[in-house]
Amino acid sequence: MSQLALPAHQENHGHKGDDDDDIEYEELGLLPADIPPVPSFRGIPLKYISLVTLAVQNSLLTLIMHYSRVSIPPSQSYSAPTAVLLNELLKGSISLAIAFARINRVTPYTSDTPQLPLTVSRFWHPTKILLRVRRLGREVFSPDCWKLSIPAILYVIQNNLQYVAATNLEAATFQVSYQMKILSTAAFSVILLRKQLSASQWLALLFLAIGVGVVQIQTGVSDTSKASSLLFHETSMNALKGFLAVFAACFTSGLAGVYFEMVLKNSQSDLWIRNVQLSAFSLLPALIPIILSRPSETGFLSSLFENFGAWAWATVAIQVLGGLVTAMVIKYSDNILKGFATSLSIVISFLASVALFDFQMTFTFILGSVIVLIATWLYNQPGRNPSTSRLVYVGKN
Repeated sequence: MSQLALPAHQENHGHKGDDDDDIEYEELGLLPADIPPVPSFRGIPLKYISLVTLAVQNSLLTLIMHYSRVSIPPSQSYSAPTAVLLNELLKGSISLAIAFARINRVTPYTSDTPQLPLTVSRFWHPTKILLRVRRLGREVFSPDCWKLSIPAILYVIQNNLQYVAATNLEAATFQVSYQMKILSTAAFSVILLRKQLSASQWLALLFLAIGVGVVQIQTGVSDTSKASSLLFHETSMNALKGFLAVFAACFTSGLAGVYFEMVLKNSQSDLWIRNVQLSAFSLLPALIPIILSRPSETGFLSSLFENFGAWAWATVAIQVLGGLVTAMVIKYSDNILKGFATSLSIVISFLASVALFDFQMTFTFILGSVIVLIATWLYNQPGRNPSTSRLVYVGKN
C-alpha cells in the first residue's frame, strides 16, 4: 500500500490540482481542513526564515569550527567526539523543553480531560505538569520511535567527520566541497521518497558536481598545506584526508537527511518530539568514541572537557542552532532546497576566509564557486513540473 508524504506546505489557489489533493487526503483518511496551515512569523513563511537562518549558521559554523581546530597546536586541541556529544545533549534538552511547552497543543485532549483556558498558574500546577509529563512520555516513547535510530547514528558519524574535514581543509574549500551532500541528498530522495526531479534540476546537480570538482582540483595540487594567518599557530593540514572526510560526511548527511524527512512527513508526530527522539538515539553512538579514546587512569569528567575553551563552546552552540533549524527546514520545506540554500553561504565563508585566514584567491576556486552558485540559481528557477513538489514514499504495511 502506498503512503503519500504530505508536501512541505499546503496552499489553496483554487486550481485543478486541489481536487487531486482532496482525493489524496481522502486516501490517507484526512480532510483538507485537517491539514495544518503554513507556519509563519509576521507574515513571512517559516520555511523561508529557516532557510536564511540555516545559510548564515552554516557559514558561521564552518569559520568558527575551522578556527577552533587550527588556532592551537594539535596537542592542545579539544576532543571532537566530546563536542558532538554536547551538541546532542544540548539539542535534545532544548527540544525536550519546547516539546513540554507545546504538549497541550500537539496532543489532543481526551473526553475525561476538561479543556480549560491555559493560564500561567494552570500551566505550572502540579497536576497539569504531571499530565504533560505523562503525555510527553507517551509521545517520545511511541512505538515508531525506533525509526529515528538510523538517522541518529548517521548524524553522529557525519558530525565527527565534519571536524576531521574542518581540521584539514581551508574554511572556504570545506564549505564548497561539502555541497556534494546535495548530490547524495538528491539521489536518496529519488530512491527513498520517489521524488521526481525536472531536467533543469538534474542539470543543476551536474553543474554542482563540476563546480565542486574544480575546487578540489585546485586544492589537491599539494597534499598538505599550511594555515599561516597571523591569527593562529602554523598548523599542518592534509587535503586528501580532508576531502575523504568530506566525501564520507556528504554520503551520511544525504542518507540521514532524506530518511529523517521520510519519517517526519509520513507521521503526525510533532517536530520537537522527533528531535528529542533523534538526540536520545544519538547519545550512545556519540559516547562510544569518547570511551574508546580515554585512558583508564584519567578521570572521565576531567578529560572530557580538556582544552574546551570559548571557541569550542561557540562551535557547539552554533552546531546546536543548526540542528534545530535543519529539522524545521526538513519539516516545512524541502531537503534538497535546504542544501541549495546552504550553498549561498559559500560567499560569506569565502570572503571571511580571505580576510581572517589569509586564504589565497585563485582562478580555479572562483570558477568552481561561481559554477556552484549558478547551479543554485538554476535549481530554483520557476516553471518546474508541479509533480516535483510532491514527495511519495512507497512502502508496505
